[in-house]
Amino acid sequence: GPFEGALDLLAVCRVVVLRKSSDSLDLLTEAKLHRRFRGGERSLERVYGGYYIAEMLRLLTDDHDPHPNVYDLTIRTLQQIDGIGEVACTGMHGANRLASNSLLEAIVFANRAAEHFIANPIENLENVPEWRAEGMIKLIEHAPLVRDLETLRKTMTDDVGIVRSFSRLERAKRMLELLSKEVDLIWKRSTPTRELVELRNLVLVASHITNDATERKENRGLHWNKDLI
Repeated sequence: GPFEGALDLLAVCRVVVLRKSSDSLDLLTEAKLHRRFRGGERSLERVYGGYYIAEMLRLLTDDHDPHPNVYDLTIRTLQQIDGIGEVACTGMHGANRLASNSLLEAIVFANRAAEHFIANPIENLENVPEWRAEGMIKLIEHAPLVRDLETLRKTMTDDVGIVRSFSRLERAKRMLELLSKEVDLIWKRSTPTRELVELRNLVLVASHITNDATERKENRGLHWNKDLI
């Protein structure tokens, strides 16, 4: 319940205490739990990290001086340790798998993450220069992008699908290297468009997925490499 959450060192709560004039104990009138720390349920390293952060907060602050900046930094750090989505090694369908990759989980976690960052914007970012596009041509012909996107989809479906082999993965790597070079040529001489940025990001993500699949030494989970039988 809320009272148990208030006793957890790593929980974020709002506690209201009623000060009384008599010598009797103060009355705990409200303990509203805002957020629990779930990192300890996933690994011992995370709970150690959480308690280490809490101990640092205790040493850096006084009982009557809350230091809001230090407290806010502590909360953000604990949230990073806690993790959401894939990095949390859990899912809405249970904690016995590396997330569930389901549409439900994607919608729920994405919505919660978006709400958090909208409500807690980062204001101390370094000044990022605006995009400079002097001398670049405007991308008018989108046919190469459409064809490259189709090639990317075909490559990932046929060679980096559920059933894999090292020879097919190496073929996919060669194709992705070619796609990356072609997209990079357009990127360097054209004003970015949504289609170009999305394709560039997709090729990058596909390359990471393929490289990771190539380095796997055992079959685990959904994806299966017949050469590892």
